[in-house]
Amino acid sequence: MIHTVIALAGGFILMLMLLLCIAMAFIAHRYVEAIEERLPNCSYITDIRHVWSNAGLLGKIMRGSIIATVLIMPNIHEKRGLIDIREVDNLPKRYKKLLIIPLASGYALTICLIALRIASHFLER
Repeated sequence: MIHTVIALAGGFILMLMLLLCIAMAFIAHRYVEAIEERLPNCSYITDIRHVWSNAGLLGKIMRGSIIATVLIMPNIHEKRGLIDIREVDNLPKRYKKLLIIPLASGYALTICLIALRIASHFLER
């Protein structure tokens, strides 16, 4: 019985992850270029744009994820001279939320799947 519940919970989490991937693809397709235009003096963002610009939707998803990482840890990137911290700070909160929330949700769902696997391992005994 416990294994059935864990399997159903895992299936539910995987469905949420699929929906999250679709949402991330939509956000990347619609907003990444607008966000990149607001960060013209960030050398890291412009370099990543050149590297991933010919990769289609996957490239936009990669660029969005990299920008989200910059938004999560701006001080580290600024110390290395990769971004202009004023541009990142002036980025509208709407764009920041659009990139950070799906990334954080994906991390949380992955941790939930790992926790379910650990729980199923210990409940087998």
